[in-house]
Amino acid sequence: MEPILSVIIVEYHSIQEIEDCVASLKAHINLAYEIIVSSNSCYDAQEREQINQHEANVIWLFNDSNAGFARAMNAGLRKARGKYLVIMNSDCMVKSELSPMVAFMDKHPEVGAIAPKMVDKEGNIQDTARPYVTLPRYIWRQVKRVMGHRTSILSTRMDYSKTQTVDWLIGAFIMVSRDAYEATQGLDDRYFMYAEDLDWCTRIRQKGFEVVYFPQAQIIYKGTRRARNDSKYAKIFIASHIKYWKKFGFFFGHPRRKKMIF
Repeated sequence: MEPILSVIIVEYHSIQEIEDCVASLKAHINLAYEIIVSSNSCYDAQEREQINQHEANVIWLFNDSNAGFARAMNAGLRKARGKYLVIMNSDCMVKSELSPMVAFMDKHPEVGAIAPKMVDKEGNIQDTARPYVTLPRYIWRQVKRVMGHRTSILSTRMDYSKTQTVDWLIGAFIMVSRDAYEATQGLDDRYFMYAEDLDWCTRIRQKGFEVVYFPQAQIIYKGTRRARNDSKYAKIFIASHIKYWKKFGFFFGHPRRKKMIF
């Protein structure tokens, strides 16, 4: 049977996270699915064989080098056969059934990308649906983080209990229709990491699809936010956003969303 849902997870020296993530997926999917793990860990032949034998019903792709998150995801997306494709972080845990998201996408073919509510282990909502990142917004967001000592900055203009269109969704978990994937050909792998999710949602909307936040489904997730504490990742973070702004504009130029509440 052809899968309805293909879930792609990038692995980088995170086997235990993968096991926990896969277990949570299997417990909350009640339709035909496949799970593809795209590994950037550069394991040797013996390690690859052991991994393949260890996790049943998971397709492993072993990349020859760590060429970044977007390129690893694209390798998995090219392999995927599902009607709907999910990109997912290995440190996410599924908390509710995913079938309502699929049903929503079936009902709304104009929606190209959708993501659930994400909460941390204490149940605090995470800021995973966000406005476009222009240069002024980027600067103001960093100021708010420093002044407020906050890790998650929720929008005062958004009701997080309602299904609605948003500008973009963070790449920890995004479900995309096959049509939206084929229209965009996946993530832009010129980003090593950071901003590739922002870029993809922007291009999905450029192709005429909408991007939706769907709180009826939930994922447990809290980002590591390494770019705040490690200068190496901070440089990658800034470089990725500059690359995005060069494509879509430092101040404006993003495709406008249709403001809809479902």
